[in-house]
Amino acid sequence: MQFSLFLKKLLPEFVDVYKKYFSSTVKAALLWTILCFAIVQVLATYCSYDPGIRAQPVSVLSFFILKFSVNNTYSFVDLTRTLFIFFVAIFSVNLNQKVTIKNVIYLLGSLAVCALLDCALFRLNTQLQTLFSTNAHALIWFNEIVLLLRNYLPLLLFAIVIQLCIGKLNTKHLGFLLIALWLFNELAYEFIMLIRPVLFSLLMITLKPMTWRYVMESVLGIPLIAFLFLGYYCAMTAPFYLPEEEK
Repeated sequence: MQFSLFLKKLLPEFVDVYKKYFSSTVKAALLWTILCFAIVQVLATYCSYDPGIRAQPVSVLSFFILKFSVNNTYSFVDLTRTLFIFFVAIFSVNLNQKVTIKNVIYLLGSLAVCALLDCALFRLNTQLQTLFSTNAHALIWFNEIVLLLRNYLPLLLFAIVIQLCIGKLNTKHLGFLLIALWLFNELAYEFIMLIRPVLFSLLMITLKPMTWRYVMESVLGIPLIAFLFLGYYCAMTAPFYLPEEEK
């Protein structure tokens, strides 16, 4: 399939997936998201933070869009998006077939690998900052590459594992997968950045204490993040079945 044709079919596919599955899966997506938020809040409460950290979480949503590992301190809340993608992967396998013990082992193993990779990439970036402390341009480049890997390796790995679980992996479509993941990930980020400051800030305009604002935005964030479930499902699976449908 040509790249232009794939893009032409991919964008309507996102819409079709929401039309087809949204009403029947919205409850499951909400439950998975509530579980994700609960685990993230535990991580946020008990993980370590560098004393010099600048970014402060406004709500659980903050952990979906920011990184909180700084200097030599790795904060496990940086695994928030990876944990969310893990739940999306379970959700995705369940949409195609019954989840088996083997599938769960594959997905849990992928989660462990992603957690280790994220920590290792952060440590690597710390070493690179020391090594290239006198070369600002090289340092900026390495920082961007490491951040890109931390953001997209979990998406790529879980997308491949989903295909292994349902027995439909075709490595020829990995290029299309990268395109779809980047496209929806950017759309999801912009969607959150639109809703959060415009709608959520308006709804919380009368709330003064930061604690109440934290709780309220976290609660409002649950349906917002749950809405993205089907989009990530489509981004991680459509690149494998759309080219096959063309054939």
